[in-house]
Amino acid sequence: MDNSDLKHRLAALMSADVVGYSRLMAEDEVGTIRTLIAYRAKMTALVQSRGGRVVNFVGDNMLAEFTSALDAVKCAVNIQLTLVDLNNKLADNRRMYFRIGIDIGDVAVDGELIFGDGVNIAARLEALAEPGGICISDMVYDQIINKLDLKSFDLGEQALKNIPRPVRVYRIVESDANTQAAAGMGTAITGASGNATSLTLPQKPSLAVLPFVNLSTDTQQDHFSDGLSLDIMTALIKIPGLFLIADSSMFSYKSKPVTVQELRQELGVSHVLEGGVRNDGNYVRITARLIETASLRQVWAESYDRQLDDIFAVQDDITREIVTAMDIKLISGESARTIRQTLKNPSAIETYYRGWKALFSTTTEDLYEAKQMFEETIVLEPESSLGYAMAAWAHWWTVFRGLSNDTSQSLQRATDLAERAISLDDITGLPHLMLAQVYLLKRDHSRALAEAESAVLARPSCDGSYVAKANILNYLGRPAEAIDLAKMAIRLTPVYPVYYPAVLSAAYYGCGQYKEAVAAARKVLQNDRDNLDALLIVAGANACLDRDEEARQACDEVKAYHPDFTLQNFAATQPYKDPQTLDRVIGMLQKAGFS
Repeated sequence: MDNSDLKHRLAALMSADVVGYSRLMAEDEVGTIRTLIAYRAKMTALVQSRGGRVVNFVGDNMLAEFTSALDAVKCAVNIQLTLVDLNNKLADNRRMYFRIGIDIGDVAVDGELIFGDGVNIAARLEALAEPGGICISDMVYDQIINKLDLKSFDLGEQALKNIPRPVRVYRIVESDANTQAAAGMGTAITGASGNATSLTLPQKPSLAVLPFVNLSTDTQQDHFSDGLSLDIMTALIKIPGLFLIADSSMFSYKSKPVTVQELRQELGVSHVLEGGVRNDGNYVRITARLIETASLRQVWAESYDRQLDDIFAVQDDITREIVTAMDIKLISGESARTIRQTLKNPSAIETYYRGWKALFSTTTEDLYEAKQMFEETIVLEPESSLGYAMAAWAHWWTVFRGLSNDTSQSLQRATDLAERAISLDDITGLPHLMLAQVYLLKRDHSRALAEAESAVLARPSCDGSYVAKANILNYLGRPAEAIDLAKMAIRLTPVYPVYYPAVLSAAYYGCGQYKEAVAAARKVLQNDRDNLDALLIVAGANACLDRDEEARQACDEVKAYHPDFTLQNFAATQPYKDPQTLDRVIGMLQKAGFS
């Protein structure tokens, strides 16, 4: 377009950019972009509230125009006050400070864009401002003097780069009076919801997934990052035992500046997942990280590079990777990786998890459902060993919990299923883990230990392998070794069945560490109030500590919850290798008041 065809107008021009933007990006790209997007939204709203227009955002810079210098300065002061409030919610090294410069000048208009010396001068003035500060030209100063109750400091004439004439510059000085004056200029937009009351965290892992940030300069790529975020949230819903904040709530944070601490307070979550997406031609890089809201500790972080031959296939692939990582870190421990590698059918994964959820419940109905779900897993993935192994576990568990109508038949069915799993070239180690439990109940202690050791070798990061071996060592009369193994099992999975602390409690009990045994048993009873094993340990250990009242109370609870309990029947179910060990256990319970 010929320059003579351009329209011209007089405008007040504001230029703002971020102090130390390169450092912020180098330290935390995703967090910086998320904060910048949120701050841009706040600044845009404030510009519009003063009748201005944001011309464009380029990188960390904002250019805006106003019809009035007075409105431009009012807006600049309000922006800085608003950002002070928002920055106070961030860690010192993550705060984002803007410098603002304002000038008045003639601009040439080309569509939505504007050009002219005024634009360039505003940018140079901004560079002279302090972090969180404002610099204005003498032309702006003349327009606002005596009209605003603001303090200013004359910096004198300044030679500005590529500007032919010196410009007299004034710095707006922050003060209490400045704050009060600005407060009267209009309502500053504040971040977060303002909730003063923190929500109580659920009694299970809880997660909020912030919408993934588009790190590309092309805003047209927002659909990919939004789609990935939604896919991840949708898939996470299917993980049992996870408290997940709804996607409708989380997308409201897309352009809202919010800290991890605020999410903990507003949403009542223990963890936050956030990430970013950068497109470069036919390639995409996705970064993600999991943060613990209480300590701000980064629990997990990963990046994924993919070629965009099929955008939906890439979304599915990355969703699987991230959901598996969340499952591992928050719910199922390392066993989640095995589950998702072994079962490919999404319906099989779902039935598996439904079975797992029911498996460690205490009623016959729940155990029946667990067996049903694992049998269905077998139907959906007949060549996978996992369904057979877990169905075997369900049959063993009914025996272990004393809920089987036919102990011999249940143990035989468990054995058959486990051996079938091994015949399918099992890579999980679960069938060995299952056979270890079966052989223990059959009083075949040497084979039980051998299978447990095979399971640990096959599954070195599996919590179930360690707790199974610990349980067998307890019955072999080696409780000291069992303590470390039970602790390892608990350490490997953030959320564990009550069976785990029950095994640890028995190990402490066998070692004569009665205070520790009671403490571990109490953890079991917090989630399973009528757990027989835990109640018996509380009774026996307190008797050994001469805490007669506590022992008597535990005895009363056993009689209330388990009116058919007798020492004779209990002794018949305990597969101790050495009869003398069983005699000692029975003796301690007799001391507690059982007969």
